[in-house]
Amino acid sequence: MPGHYDPLLVALSYVIAVFGGYVALDLAHHSRGGTADQSLASDLRKATGSGPSDKRRLAGAALALGAGIWSMHFIGMLAYRSDMPIGYDAGLTALSFVLAVGVSGAGLFAVARNRHTNYFKLLIAGTLTGLGIVSMHYVGMAGMRMDMDLSYDVVLVAVSVIVAIVASTAALWLSFRTSRPLQRAAGAVLLGLGVVTMHYTGMAAAGMEPITELSAAAIGSADANRTVLPHAASHSGQGIALSSSLLAIMTGMGTLLLLSLAMLSSLLVRRQQAERSAEQEARYRAIVDTAVDPIVLIDDQGIVESFNHAAEKTFGYRAEEVIGRNIRMLMPEPYRSAHDGYLDRYRRTGERRIVGIGREVDGLRKDGSTFPLDLSVGEWHVGKRRMYTGIMRDITARRASEEAILRARDEAEAAKVEALQARDDAQRADRAKTKFLAAASHDLRQPLQSLFFFAHALSDKLEDHPAAPLLASMTDSLNGLRVMLDSLLDVSRLDAGVVKPSVTDFALGPLLERLAEEYRVRAAESGLTLRHVPTSAWTRSDPALLERILRNLIENAIRYTERGDILVGCRHRGCALRLAVLDQGIGIPADKTQEIFQEFTQLANPERDRRKGLGLGLAIVRRLAGLLEHGVTVRSAPGRGSGFFLDVPTAVPRPIPKPVRVPAELPDAKGLIVVVDDDTIILLSMRAMLEEWGYEVVAAVSADEAIASLLNLGRQPAMIVADYRLREGRTGVEAIRDIYGVCGVRVPAVVLTGDTDPARIAEVQRSGHRLIHKPVSAPMLREILTTAA
Repeated sequence: MPGHYDPLLVALSYVIAVFGGYVALDLAHHSRGGTADQSLASDLRKATGSGPSDKRRLAGAALALGAGIWSMHFIGMLAYRSDMPIGYDAGLTALSFVLAVGVSGAGLFAVARNRHTNYFKLLIAGTLTGLGIVSMHYVGMAGMRMDMDLSYDVVLVAVSVIVAIVASTAALWLSFRTSRPLQRAAGAVLLGLGVVTMHYTGMAAAGMEPITELSAAAIGSADANRTVLPHAASHSGQGIALSSSLLAIMTGMGTLLLLSLAMLSSLLVRRQQAERSAEQEARYRAIVDTAVDPIVLIDDQGIVESFNHAAEKTFGYRAEEVIGRNIRMLMPEPYRSAHDGYLDRYRRTGERRIVGIGREVDGLRKDGSTFPLDLSVGEWHVGKRRMYTGIMRDITARRASEEAILRARDEAEAAKVEALQARDDAQRADRAKTKFLAAASHDLRQPLQSLFFFAHALSDKLEDHPAAPLLASMTDSLNGLRVMLDSLLDVSRLDAGVVKPSVTDFALGPLLERLAEEYRVRAAESGLTLRHVPTSAWTRSDPALLERILRNLIENAIRYTERGDILVGCRHRGCALRLAVLDQGIGIPADKTQEIFQEFTQLANPERDRRKGLGLGLAIVRRLAGLLEHGVTVRSAPGRGSGFFLDVPTAVPRPIPKPVRVPAELPDAKGLIVVVDDDTIILLSMRAMLEEWGYEVVAAVSADEAIASLLNLGRQPAMIVADYRLREGRTGVEAIRDIYGVCGVRVPAVVLTGDTDPARIAEVQRSGHRLIHKPVSAPMLREILTTAA
């Protein structure tokens, strides 16, 4: 085109193009999210989506680019100086602006909406942007109205198109390949240079030819839609018109102002977002860094991106020593070698071995030591990137506690086994003791029983004989021996569990009075005074067993008191009664008050004087009190005496009927008694005693011999007395049963035994026969016979 250009306006057009390109590229870059903002808070924000603000930035970038290149084009057109007037079609001029915004903006959308842009997408975006610039230029050229026809050089047009596309592509590549503002500025300079180069190349490609008469009519019909821009106001004659230079400067300043406002608005928005992002990151950092558990953030390659304070303390590394390195450095083998394989397998197959599954692993500290930790891994996404958050807890203390618990359990199990073994050993020892006592008792009672019967038989024959006192002394010695054996028997019976209490309500007064009267004479013989406190209280217990407890306590008090008083009484204690036996004897040391209740324990009888008992009295007291559920306590001071207390329940008093004594008389008619015992001496002594009493006696050493004798006599016995142990392993229970089979009827039967084995006692109890332990006294046997008769 003939003419020339205003250098100032050309420079202004270049500045507009560069500034518009920079504003557009900057907005597009920040709408894309950039690559510089690697903070955790920004990652979390971007993981939720771009949001409407990013779309507004892209729209603003398209508008800035379109306005910049359109203004550059318009100012470049105004910079052209020609002798002929030039006007512009309003519709085509507006269309050129729309094309500049739409097509070039589409290129920006294509590259800014993809975080990872490849070269193909970049080429498409550069082509769209270049075509937008070209279309804007040539549509704007088509909107020129002047008295010349325009024609274009195809080569220069092609060059302008290529320049626009190449410059646009290069500018986008420079702007979006990194996040550096300097490269973004270089891209803007390149884009502005490309736009200016394309524009003036396109202007150079345009040629002008004079208008023919045929075309003049067409041009005349279009004058109504033409805007004439004269070079001077004198050309118009209709008002004042602006010069092209002033219009270009005003357009450029207006465009620069609008672009500056857009840039300032974007900067303010980015500043606010940066402050919000910093606040969010600070809040996140505060949460993460103040957490008591280690928290580590890694990417999908296992590279550490965050390492909180708790992790520093736990692993011994500073955060800068770990961030940027693979998380494997915190793992011992075999976890270290397997870690990347876990991540790769999870990416390929989705198989969860760590992600989303809590598990216990080992950690590796900086000093090389390992420790157990509880690990849970969560997965989240930033765009197409996978991120993993690992939350760990040092479970060294918990593991130690668990191991301590396991050790304690094992030790408890071992102690339990030892305790069971000790219990079994104690039970075996107790059974052995019981068997020994039973055997010893049986072997001692057999000759003792015969001595009793012979002594009784002699007492009737030597009633006024000079040897009668000697016989009486022998009988006293036998009675003392019987008492000792009875004590052994009581322990055996209680251990066997065959003693069943018969609980009833009864008055304590008569029991205490009777015991006091009975033992007052014995106490006086020892130089002691026995007193008792009368009471009207009633209790609920077994009278016989309670009497046995009190007898043992009173006998102990007499036995271990050398001088002074003994007091037996009862007093109320809340809702219960407390029976007391108090003495002024030798006393008991405080550390021995429980030991005295053990079998064969006598603190003041080292010489084992039989007159002081066997040490079984208090053992029987403890067993009987436990059987009756009565509490036994003792208070004592050495040298000042002892007090034994028995707590019993209270009962409601009832009227006491006066007892009527009926004297026992021997029956006039004596019956036939069968005696079975394999000990010939006992058999002869009992036969002699029974015949002395007037009974007929069948004495036999076995059941078969007794049955034969009964068959010869042809009579039925009135009573059977059988020893428990017979010859050939037979028992008295079996002998009685065999005799029952011959008689055809059950007759009263008594089993005599010197055996204190609990199993034997229980067996006889089950048979239903009366059990009498040897040695049995003559009066007791006579009473049994009388009762049976």
